[in-house]
Amino acid sequence: MAQSDRSTMALSLPMAGIAPRAHSPGTDVFATPHGFFVVRSDMGCFLQAPECHSPEAVEIRGLHPACWGGEHYVGDDPGSSVCIIRGDTFHRTTDLSAAPSPDALPLHPTCRGGDHYASWGGRFSVIFLARGVVLSVADLTTGAEAEETPLEPASRHGLYYYAPDTTHLAFLGVDEQQGLYSQVFSSSGHQEVLPVHADVVSFLPGGLSLVHRGTFGAWECIKLIQNETDGPLPGSHEITRKVGRVEEKLANWTFSTAGSPVPADLSVALLQAQFSLPPVYGGLGLRTEQEEWEAVAEEGEELRVILQPRQKLYWWQYHLGLGHRPILFCRCLKVTRSPASPDNLPLPWSDSGDAGV
Repeated sequence: MAQSDRSTMALSLPMAGIAPRAHSPGTDVFATPHGFFVVRSDMGCFLQAPECHSPEAVEIRGLHPACWGGEHYVGDDPGSSVCIIRGDTFHRTTDLSAAPSPDALPLHPTCRGGDHYASWGGRFSVIFLARGVVLSVADLTTGAEAEETPLEPASRHGLYYYAPDTTHLAFLGVDEQQGLYSQVFSSSGHQEVLPVHADVVSFLPGGLSLVHRGTFGAWECIKLIQNETDGPLPGSHEITRKVGRVEEKLANWTFSTAGSPVPADLSVALLQAQFSLPPVYGGLGLRTEQEEWEAVAEEGEELRVILQPRQKLYWWQYHLGLGHRPILFCRCLKVTRSPASPDNLPLPWSDSGDAGV
């Protein structure tokens, strides 16, 4: 067996979807006159772009600690502010990189418990998926000028909802042909479907798998030693392996100079989160925080073994990747006497566990 032979095991997965807001706490999308935003509270940062369909000026900025942990982030377009909803109250801020107003504002009872929130045309929309309705109000605190309209069946399966302009609502959806797309809808029935750019998709939970066509985990045979004689054969053998992360640019993002995350740190956090997701969102359900995430380097190790007559030993190393490219070379080595790859996983399950893996 050549050293380059690989076993992809069972952890080679087809393209999967984006994790919806309900399954990714602290993640949300919204739009204001300043552009399209994706908040990743779990990463402590957010993405800002002129629109979600264009690669121009896609910037990553740091999220102020007081803005972390929001259940919903809603762009309030008349004032160019953002409402951060937690429970039955919300705070306003004009910049997610700065602290929000310390005063918590109460949500009106009719506006509580929405699955998604958006703001457009000077009004707020509260989307209740189970009821299949959109509640439109002039003010979240008073519930004034409330109007309910039915949500069309085709619009009930969105992952995230936002208002791209002052006259429309839109939702993000995903399918095999288009990948992640944005679909605009209105009460008049007008609909427009546009693909979301890969630089925006990559920032969403599950997005790296969608852009790179899946994730995988595999054992690779990195060394074969054998005794072709009829007697025991002592010897010393050098095992060379790669350990660490392949430094690959995940997207064409720019980073602001003040308070933005370190690009390498963000890449590691996004990859760790991607591999920990369940397969339905393009992950492997595995935790990798304990692995070596510095730039990949080669390590050598000398092994002394006594091979029995006609014996073969195979040294295997585990790695994880995106698409068809290895990304993370793990420290774990496994020795077998068979050319078949090991059948165990050397990494612990994440909270998503073995669901569907």
